[in-house]
Amino acid sequence: MKHHTPTKIALLLAFGITAGSAAASTNLVLNGSFEDISANPGIQQLANNTWQVFSSIPGWTTFTGAGIEVRNNVAGVAQHGVQFVELDSHGVNPNSAMQQQLSTIGGQNYTLSFWYSPRPSTASRPSDTNNISVFWNGATLLPTLSGTNNTGSHNWQQYSYTVTGTGSDILRFGALGTQDTYGGSLDNVSVTAVPEPGSLAMILAGLGLMGGVVRRRAS
Repeated sequence: MKHHTPTKIALLLAFGITAGSAAASTNLVLNGSFEDISANPGIQQLANNTWQVFSSIPGWTTFTGAGIEVRNNVAGVAQHGVQFVELDSHGVNPNSAMQQQLSTIGGQNYTLSFWYSPRPSTASRPSDTNNISVFWNGATLLPTLSGTNNTGSHNWQQYSYTVTGTGSDILRFGALGTQDTYGGSLDNVSVTAVPEPGSLAMILAGLGLMGGVVRRRAS
């Protein structure tokens, strides 16, 4: 029978902890910070102080004529990287929306996180001009993102939701309210697995065993 020394057990647990942590922290969202605008090899960005509307960008598609508006240092600064998305209609009906299909594990809980800000200098616009709704498999995740902004810069705020995977899931952001070519901004979108209670227990046990090995070696 093969025996493992406490040191080997600790190393095996440490490897399991590292692998589990990496899996839990892996972002399932492709191009969550909207830094890439082209399907060609390599990251391609807009020139500074420019914006453009796309029918799709890597990871994201739209099903409305309004498209996906990507901005690089225009009417605000990105929360992460240099680019962000502003969802608005450009006068097209229906309003702008974008979505991404994600491969998940059925029954696994995930943390959906992103940053939102009303567009700068929109205090004089209609109160619903910056409204955005978030959908997971067609179900609305409340509350609706909204607000006005009387400053000249973004007021980024992070939002987080717990969602459950079905194996193949659709994350969607949709602009609501007045279609006046002004809209709310999004950046730094992520979906990461929530560690299962059993995994957390294993991590704590592994850390305890590793601490015991270190103490015995030091004595």
